[in-house]
Formats: sequence, structure tokens, C-alpha cells
Amino acid sequence: MTVAATAVALFFAAFHSSAVAQSDEDQLCDDIPAFTLAAEDSFFTYTGMFEGKLRGFSLDIVSAAFSAVGCRVNFVAMPYARCIREVQAGRQIGCFNTTNSADNQNKFIFHSQPLFRGRILVYAHPDWTGPFTEDAYETRSFSVVRGYTYTDAFDRSSSIRKIALESDMQTLAMVARRRADFAVVYEKVAQFQIGWNWERIKPSPVPAHKLVEYDLFVSFSRIAGHLSVKLAHALDSGLERIRNNGTYARIDAAWNAWLSEGVKADELPPKWTRLGIGD
Repeated sequence: MTVAATAVALFFAAFHSSAVAQSDEDQLCDDIPAFTLAAEDSFFTYTGMFEGKLRGFSLDIVSAAFSAVGCRVNFVAMPYARCIREVQAGRQIGCFNTTNSADNQNKFIFHSQPLFRGRILVYAHPDWTGPFTEDAYETRSFSVVRGYTYTDAFDRSSSIRKIALESDMQTLAMVARRRADFAVVYEKVAQFQIGWNWERIKPSPVPAHKLVEYDLFVSFSRIAGHLSVKLAHALDSGLERIRNNGTYARIDAAWNAWLSEGVKADELPPKWTRLGIGD
């Protein structure tokens, strides 16, 4: 066999192997009927209710990743605390967005690749001149959302004066009105709230300090066992595929553009579909 013929043969063999592998990946959910994941309802723009509809960046990522490997997924929205309880009790197969802390790994089954990495920032009144120092935790007040977790050190500290409220909008408004020194909020959630609720949150608080960064995941039920392991594997495969084919980047860019310009222009947030990014 000539070198050229050998090269052609190797090319088609590799192409065939790739096609078979692609086909296998597409069939990961062939033996799994359509399933439902619980999504938290108040963590927009990551995932939450927006004008009566469940929307969000991580919702789009989960949808696109499962679709990429042939899985049919539906969603039900609920408060995060209930979302976690339902999965731990086996009444829901999975919940997002969850950290894969050591404590959570004992309670749930996780996939390997995170949905995204989120930053929790400390926001201050725009007149604040800084710098932010560790002394602030002992001398200043921090508005937080009741029931949310931030870091173990922050949550458990009895010396940090925390003002617990019902929403991130309220925590940021407290800072804007000088009724709290700082608000602790995920960066993209704050971007949305400051842009969407600008009449209630003015003047706009500014980032003063990064508290922590977290990878966020879908937590799957340990009670469901074998099914959870299969879904976690399928999600990892789907996440890898949408990162490689550019879908993840397109979803990310669409949400970043909406946060930068679309919110102020009163546009609908993006929504991923099998046809691409649309309304």
C-alpha cells in the first residue's frame, strides 16, 4: 500500500471511529426517559424566575449540555432550600446551582465539570473610598440574603454584623441608602439587580472586595443511585461537547451582552434553544 493510500485509509478509520464515538455520545440517554431537574427560583441571572418565566445562564447551559447527548430534561422551579431538601429526600433527581463542598459531596452525587464559576463580591456605596480590609468584618455591617451560604468563616462568625433580608435587590438597596455598609452578592446577580431595579438601587453600589469564587454544579440524588450516576456522566459529556463546539461560549456571550446593554434597554433575556440563542 502506498503512503498516500495508507494516509487515506487511516483518515477514514479515524473518521469512522470519531463518528462512532459521536453516535455513542448522542445515545447516552436512550434508555433514560425524560426527567425533571429542580432549579432554584431566585438566583437570576444564573437561574431564577424573570417576569413569570424560568430563565438563566446556568439553565441554558444545563439545557444545551443534556441536549448535546440526547437527554430530554424538563425543569421545575422552587426555592433553593426546598430544592436541596427534595433531592436529599429523593423526591427530585437533581437540583442546581450547588457547590461541591465536602459536606455536599457526602449528601449528593456530582458531575466533574462545573456549570460555571461564580464570584461573590462585597458591594459598597459609590462614595466608599476603600481599601477594604479585614477590619471591616469586625466594624461594619453586611446585608445578606436570609438562608444563603457565603463562606463557612463568614456564615459562622458571630462578630460579623449581618442584616438578613429576603432578596439581593434588598441587600443592594440597603447599601445604596446607607442603611448597611456592604452587601454580599454574586457578581452577575448584582449586575442584573443594579441595572433592572435602578430606581430602587441608586446610587449604584460598586464592588469593593472579592469574598470568594465557587464552582457551581447540579447536585444529584444519592437515593436515585444508578440513575444519578448516569445523568452525572451524561452531563459531563454534554458540557465537554458544548465547550468544544462553541455553544457554551455563545451562551456566555449572549448573557454578558444582555447584562451590559439589554437590561437597560428593557430587552428580553436570552434563551437557548436547539436552534441557537433566541427569546
